[in-house]
Amino acid sequence: MLSPRSLEAFREVMRTGSVSGAAEELLISQPAVSRLIRELEERLDLRLFTRYGGRIVATPAAHEFWMEVERSFTGLKHIERAAQQIKRGQRATLSIAAAPAFAQAALPQAVAELHQLRPEFRAEFFSMTTLPVVRQVALRQCQIGFGIPTQHKSEIDVVRTGALPYRFIAPAGHFLGDKAEVDIEDLSDLDFVGFVDSTMTGRSFDRRFARMRKPPVMKMRSYLSIVIAALVRRGLGVGIVDPFTAEEHERAGGIVRPLNTEERFEYSVIKPIGEKLSPECEALVEIFERLAEAHRHEPG
Repeated sequence: MLSPRSLEAFREVMRTGSVSGAAEELLISQPAVSRLIRELEERLDLRLFTRYGGRIVATPAAHEFWMEVERSFTGLKHIERAAQQIKRGQRATLSIAAAPAFAQAALPQAVAELHQLRPEFRAEFFSMTTLPVVRQVALRQCQIGFGIPTQHKSEIDVVRTGALPYRFIAPAGHFLGDKAEVDIEDLSDLDFVGFVDSTMTGRSFDRRFARMRKPPVMKMRSYLSIVIAALVRRGLGVGIVDPFTAEEHERAGGIVRPLNTEERFEYSVIKPIGEKLSPECEALVEIFERLAEAHRHEPG
């Protein structure tokens, strides 16, 4: 049987990137960490680290193994957290995983409305990118997830999908605020704050801008819509975000206008495969859909 202490040492070395970092986290000596790692390698008959003088470098096998170890530790933490909540009478009735665009605006409002309807309702709220959302739901660490559409449909059930119009955002006083609707061509040569190209929105608009004779000038990038809106409000450029973030941007004093483009902000609500939604999950989805419907069509 694998030693839990060896697995813990391996996990901390992977997490901190060094034996010394792991020793500090575990409150044991560096030789003790090295010994635990050697014992684990011998037990597994698997080379986990390559040693270069005083440094160790994780092998590809170690990275694969780490994913399995993290999954186990996540499950143990979930059990421990559940026990403590039960002890305090604070057991969450709903665990939610959400991509940042949902976690920053729409879902806090939806959760607040659900809490007003059901004061006994308790929730755990985790914000992460879409792939980790899928993993959390697939592993049944969360009962429901909100993110962009995913290809991992063999691991989860899709509850709802939808598409919403993007919004143009600008700092207060920007000249495009005089327009009732902004066209993509209006962005020519303007300083722009965009999404990184590892996001669906970033890739979509990078392709769209590539077709323009004079595309926007990309000044800043982020994978978080709330960061993009914050940079726009500080005058670093204009941007394009989902309608939930745009609503928060407008509340903070920025300019929001409809954007004339065929691109749409697509979303997906997911649950663990084969599981039935709890009444709390069903209520949350209905509230979220009502909030989304308010943004479904361009204003005016």
